[in-house]
Amino acid sequence: MRFLKNSLYRYLVIIFSLSLMTLGFLISNLWAQDESLLNVIDIKGSIRREELQSTSATVLRNEDIVNKIYYQPLDMIKQSPGVFVTFYGESGVAPVFNIRGFSGGHHGVSGGDVNMFLDGIPMNDNGHTTGYLDTGMIMPMELESLEIIKGPSSVYYGQHAAGGSLAAQTIKGGNLTRLSLRYGSYNDINVSGLIARESEKLAQVYAFEGFHTDGFRDNSDWDKKNFSGRWTYKFTNDFSVMLNLRAYQSEWNSAGYISKIKSQNDRDWVNDGSGQGNGGERERYDARLFANYFINDEQQLSFYVYGTTLDHVRYQITPDLWPAPGGSGTKQANTHKSWGMGLTHSFKGELAGRATTTTLAITYMFEKEVPNKRYRLTWGQGRKLGALTRHITYNLSNPTILGEISYQILESLNVRLGARYDLLEGDYTDHLTGQSSSSPKYKFFSPKAGLLFTPLDWLQIYANYGRGFSSPGLNPDANMGFYADNQFDLMVRDQYEVGTRMDITDWLSAELAFFKIFTKNDTTFDEDSQTTVPAGKTERQGLEASINVKPTTNDWYFKANYSLMDAKYKTYSSSSGGSSIKMDGRRMPNIPRHIANLELGYAPYIGLAGRLSFRYEGSNYFRDTPSQLISGAVNPIRPYVAKVKDKTFLDLQLSYRFNDNYRILLDVNNVLNKKYVYLSTYPTAPGDDYRFAPYQPITFYLTLEMNWDKK
Repeated sequence: MRFLKNSLYRYLVIIFSLSLMTLGFLISNLWAQDESLLNVIDIKGSIRREELQSTSATVLRNEDIVNKIYYQPLDMIKQSPGVFVTFYGESGVAPVFNIRGFSGGHHGVSGGDVNMFLDGIPMNDNGHTTGYLDTGMIMPMELESLEIIKGPSSVYYGQHAAGGSLAAQTIKGGNLTRLSLRYGSYNDINVSGLIARESEKLAQVYAFEGFHTDGFRDNSDWDKKNFSGRWTYKFTNDFSVMLNLRAYQSEWNSAGYISKIKSQNDRDWVNDGSGQGNGGERERYDARLFANYFINDEQQLSFYVYGTTLDHVRYQITPDLWPAPGGSGTKQANTHKSWGMGLTHSFKGELAGRATTTTLAITYMFEKEVPNKRYRLTWGQGRKLGALTRHITYNLSNPTILGEISYQILESLNVRLGARYDLLEGDYTDHLTGQSSSSPKYKFFSPKAGLLFTPLDWLQIYANYGRGFSSPGLNPDANMGFYADNQFDLMVRDQYEVGTRMDITDWLSAELAFFKIFTKNDTTFDEDSQTTVPAGKTERQGLEASINVKPTTNDWYFKANYSLMDAKYKTYSSSSGGSSIKMDGRRMPNIPRHIANLELGYAPYIGLAGRLSFRYEGSNYFRDTPSQLISGAVNPIRPYVAKVKDKTFLDLQLSYRFNDNYRILLDVNNVLNKKYVYLSTYPTAPGDDYRFAPYQPITFYLTLEMNWDKK
């Protein structure tokens, strides 16, 4: 623990020195003032839109988020081009999602390449897998906005953000009263509400959600409960404090994978005869205090501190993955605790007669697992615990310094320069072996740059560069790198992007972005050896396009987006059956080449409305090696061209608004009842089986919305 204490002492000295420098800088008041007040800037909670203008980030507003059916809340990000979500089909189990070929959510093999913040609190944890992201605690009704940031373009995000970041901001005030009641197929019940009240001094917001589903497969029920509260008190016109509290509880059973061995009954694979099998429980509590002080009309000083605690339990009946005498599965249990704080100085005004925005911040995050345990389960006895097979504790610290300046060189040209410096270090103890280990002291400098050119009122042209990193794995499973044997370096990602936004008329807008991402020190999970292995360098390039049509003369609208992705290995040799297979130039697996979304709707304020939503995901592959070599022979059951079936989905919504207060909605998802799989695994040897989790069939939902907002 000595290095953690030393890091904390260093951090406190730095933050104290920075505070003195900032105060001195403020007192000197070098910049000209104007009469406009600077909006509150909440680092990692609410990024200024100016910072995103030189990127292709998608910003979803509340009206884009609500009134849609989500199997899991993470579904909402599929509205952004180049993004897709892969569910395990196991109720409360976190899905995998992908932004520009980088995955986040469930998988921890590559260190978790996408992170998410909810009101400034990081949602990723490292207990089940590195960067595990459970979005079940998100209540769509309470979201004011969701920023979907592509690649490492933003200076505000470091660890778990090399592939992108999701920043969700909730409603903080107003005089709102909203209630939604939903019932759907498979006994799907959702009750959610939002109450907000605001006076001259105090703003308070409360949100709640209760959810249950039996699931469309046997033994796949899911229950979850959410509650959040936010209180903002304005002591003076210049000084305010906000307290956020959040509680989340989730419990589920999971049907698991289905085996396709012809001689085996499907249900035998997911039920050990006890009536219990896969499933899990999660309980999480968050608290955050945010204080903001306006130094003057142009400058503000902000401070935040947060803490979170999580209890996670996961049961898995998987005899193929953990074969052992007397063992047929596992129980994984971990308690994850983290806390963080940050100090920020922000300026928005003029420097040398030019519009200028600056941010300087220092942050610190500490997290620990106390403990992380794994037990065997005994076949036929449900969740009865067997032998303890893992018992570890670990600590991780991450101090950061970041800064950014945006300067208007010309009336039509703005330049953005930024950088962050991250320090990562940790230790872990294996209580079964008595061994302890410390990670290397990882240091990483991330430069950022962006240009925004506005030659015409309706035309914006932007370009940006960003460097980011991912750790090689924080979960000390075999060969994971960060703690186990430290054979992997930080994975580096460099993104180059250029694009344009066009507000052609009042009713027509479009956007087009081209990007290229180079990586080095990558890792990947080799299915043949069942270990994490170096993947060398990779290259991702593509385009993303979107169009929105909303005629001002009627209530019809149309919107669409499309992405093309080409992801390849540059230097990577896959070891299979004792042989090395060169993968240079081959496509990377589990990344669709084409993704398209189309939506056509009719939306009058009062009366009958409706929309049709279409989605396509095409040209995808399961695995990365061209063939598996067994005893020197090619195994025909695992060819490289293991193509995933192209997916097309059609969703329908009809609604009727009676007045300002009441609306009823009928949703039909997967109208064509397409039979797909969420996730699929191929055999590892002749005689092994092909396993999959089926996609949700056609489903129906009826929703009553009640809105008594005071205007």
